[in-house]
Amino acid sequence: MNRLLVVDFETTGSNPRQGDKIIQIGAVAIDDGQIVDSFSTLINPEQSIPPFITQLTGITDDMVEDAPTIEDAFPRFLRMLEGRTFVAHNAYFDLQFLQEALLSQGYYTFDGYVLDTVELARLLLPMQNSYRLGELASDLDIEHDRPHQADSDALATAELYMYLYDVLQRLPLVTIQRLQMLVSSFRSDIQVLLRLVEMEKLVELPQLDENEGKPDSHMWDVYRQLALNKAEEKLEASLKRPQFDQIEYKSFDELLEETVGEQGSLQRNVASYQRRDAQEAMMRAVFQAMHDGVHLLVEAGTGTGKSLGYLLPGVIWAKQNQQQLVISTNTIQLQEQLFHKEMRALQQALPFSVTTATLKGRGNYLCLRKFEQALDEPVEGTSQEIRLVKGQMLTWLTQTQTGDVEELSLPTTGQLFWQQVKSDTGSCLNRACPWFSRCYYFKAKDRAREADVIIVNHALLISDMQAENRILPPYDVAIIDEAHHLEEAATQHLGKQLTTTQLLFLLDRASLDKGGMLHRFAEELTAWLPETKEPAKELIEKWEKVSIPLREKVQKWSVQLFDWASKRAEETTDAGRETVRYRVAMFTGKSERIKKSAQKIIQAIGEVAQIGDQLLQLGRTEEKPPFSLRSLRTDLHGLLQEMQKGMELLHFFLLEQDPQFVYWMEVETRMARKQVHLYAALLQVSNALAEPFFAQKQSLILTSATLTVKNSFTYMLNQCGLDQLPEDRVRTLSLPSPFDYQGQGLVLIPSDFPLPGKDTEQNYLDAIIQGSLDVVTAAKGRTMLLFTSHSMLRQVYQAMKERLVDEDVPYTLLGQGIDSNNRSKLIHQFQTMERSVLFGTSSFWEGVDIPGEALSCLVIVRLPFTPPNHPVYQGRAELMKEAGKNAFMSMALPQAVIQFKQGVGRLIRHHLDRGVVVVFDTRVVESRYGRTFLQSLPPFQIESGAWPTLRQQIPEFLGMLPLDDRNE
Repeated sequence: MNRLLVVDFETTGSNPRQGDKIIQIGAVAIDDGQIVDSFSTLINPEQSIPPFITQLTGITDDMVEDAPTIEDAFPRFLRMLEGRTFVAHNAYFDLQFLQEALLSQGYYTFDGYVLDTVELARLLLPMQNSYRLGELASDLDIEHDRPHQADSDALATAELYMYLYDVLQRLPLVTIQRLQMLVSSFRSDIQVLLRLVEMEKLVELPQLDENEGKPDSHMWDVYRQLALNKAEEKLEASLKRPQFDQIEYKSFDELLEETVGEQGSLQRNVASYQRRDAQEAMMRAVFQAMHDGVHLLVEAGTGTGKSLGYLLPGVIWAKQNQQQLVISTNTIQLQEQLFHKEMRALQQALPFSVTTATLKGRGNYLCLRKFEQALDEPVEGTSQEIRLVKGQMLTWLTQTQTGDVEELSLPTTGQLFWQQVKSDTGSCLNRACPWFSRCYYFKAKDRAREADVIIVNHALLISDMQAENRILPPYDVAIIDEAHHLEEAATQHLGKQLTTTQLLFLLDRASLDKGGMLHRFAEELTAWLPETKEPAKELIEKWEKVSIPLREKVQKWSVQLFDWASKRAEETTDAGRETVRYRVAMFTGKSERIKKSAQKIIQAIGEVAQIGDQLLQLGRTEEKPPFSLRSLRTDLHGLLQEMQKGMELLHFFLLEQDPQFVYWMEVETRMARKQVHLYAALLQVSNALAEPFFAQKQSLILTSATLTVKNSFTYMLNQCGLDQLPEDRVRTLSLPSPFDYQGQGLVLIPSDFPLPGKDTEQNYLDAIIQGSLDVVTAAKGRTMLLFTSHSMLRQVYQAMKERLVDEDVPYTLLGQGIDSNNRSKLIHQFQTMERSVLFGTSSFWEGVDIPGEALSCLVIVRLPFTPPNHPVYQGRAELMKEAGKNAFMSMALPQAVIQFKQGVGRLIRHHLDRGVVVVFDTRVVESRYGRTFLQSLPPFQIESGAWPTLRQQIPEFLGMLPLDDRNE
């Protein structure tokens, strides 16, 4: 495997057996880790190239007219391939074309080794967000200037392979050996490659001087045949709290001047720092609220410097009062940004040291004991996807310091496997576990307990409230950033959910497969206590008798539930799922069998759990069992707890519903898997937040760039239950952005566009497509389009792609869910590529920060109202109607205004930015409520009128910025 040929074919389609042909060959030869030769040629396929292939590759019929045929080109290519391993990205696509071409030319088919760089990258780069060649090349700084051109693709794949081989060589021997056991059934010959690397490492071992110790011992912590990344030693040292005598006698004003004043440390140590009046006003208000023991809502406009505006006063107050400060964010991106960037910058400027830790919910952390057990399960009978996931996690252990699942890029199967190996209370051995000192969750808890500042997410904050403050260290003061999401996070995490796939996976874990957890528990038990052999055998037989037909029942019931839901479901999310609100009373007539089947399933799960409990009791003795048995017993106990939870959820969702909740199902009708997601949400979250949270805490600071509607905090106060507290316990502060919106921004609202829902859908769509084309060509790309529906995004994207293909200078279209699902990658491409256009749905309406000329135009296709048929909205609207309130004015409109403000806020991110917002939804000027949207915006120039006139203002407005400023 030291001699390889990296290959890429461009083809007329995807099926060589149905006549698709090769139109370009790219090949790169690698010998002993060095590129030694390359070959590329266009191929005349002797048939027309389909338009979509031309659009993808840029290869036209004219270009291949004089090119060699496959018969003429193959001899040179085959001489290069002889004696080499065939390597390609998604190798079996290219291999099928190779084999078909070989047969058609009278050659024998290729029978050498095959390596797939997709499979290899998934195994060795488990923290990648995407395994597409273009995105891997971008992440790894591999030059790849012409995607979908065979020569460029082959060269990029060759560079990728050499990078991956280097990663493989750096892995510890024990990991290489473990991986070999998992990849034996893979389609490509990764096992052979691993064996080669293993032999190289074994040859090196005797050459090591005894005094040198183990190879790479400074990098790996090898324990119980697993290699872990050695955490930095300095991390432990930094956990000790520093003394704060030097600040306890200084006033806040003195410390503020020392830090942010004209001669302050921030001016000296942070190059990008600018003193801002609004930021200092926020700092004083935050500190005063904490000092006075009141809650504070702060709306801080873009450019205020919100993060520092709450971090500095929060840290000073916490240190002076010897208390911990909790900071909660909605997104992991901001959580990471606060931890790695903002706190680091603040630390440089403070006259005292601060320790910071992040903490997430327990289920985010890997349980090493469970993972060790999962690796010990027989490989036979395990799906290739699960083997790959186990392999990814083995590699990940050598890279991670946190054990946090958010780092991993897991497929759907992997997300289910995670449920088996995540940390949880029910199956934790605590200090009796051999992995305790290395446990990711307990290490994170230790860091949090000792830190001055703990950064969490809203989900954990809500979970801690539910658990009566048993998750986080005790705290009285917290800062909630992205606070406009608090009510939404509470809705999600105070609610309940269950999927039919989760239920089936739970039963799979309870199966009696040889080598499975239950089988091994019985074997270990009877080996330790031989007298339990007969009763254990009887119980296992009983388990099998109930559990095998139970899985079939659940499978059949899942299909029935899917059929019932899909017939009634409507599209209400931009994620492509369809939704149906339901009540148990709806299961009548033929549908009553769904309820009856659920009851039988609950009963059968109960029987299995009872048998499992009897099995556990067999091992209860005075004598301490061996660790392997204790470990399996703990896992069985955890499984029985999950079964109990599954029974309770089934009862909750399908037998006896709680009137405080709204219930619905979601299905994905376009997917092959007939999976049903069951959800329930509290109708009144504000009540759940008011008493156990806001009333109990000393001071909570809620902040965001969007907390007001028409300059009023009323909506946010109502949503969070803060209106239920005494008035003197709550303060509000609105700080405007320092930007000159009047001069920097222009809002255009065409008055001659079709109204959504009033005109025909096609007329409306045609107007949006043409309007978007007008904006994009006027701004020469540099445009982001925000949608509320993924289906509309796809339609507009496809139409624009077809119409822009003939432009002299090409445009780059980047669609969420089309070109990538990774927001960061799409934004990076958008910023770095010429004439680029970015299409996004909900996640792009906020948290996107693209300063400068790269984003000059923002198109809001439709006002972001929650679909009126969404179950949560419907349930709450009904409740409001009963209370004599107007649900549209009290809930739908404020929600949409806040989302609209977030969307518009993507455009002006810097005092030198200049840009145009185009709103294609004419309701913003034609409806009575439309002015609420406009009155909630910063003071932009706003123009409305006929589109042909308005669109002429785009290049004129953008062209006014001096070139020097635009490039700054």
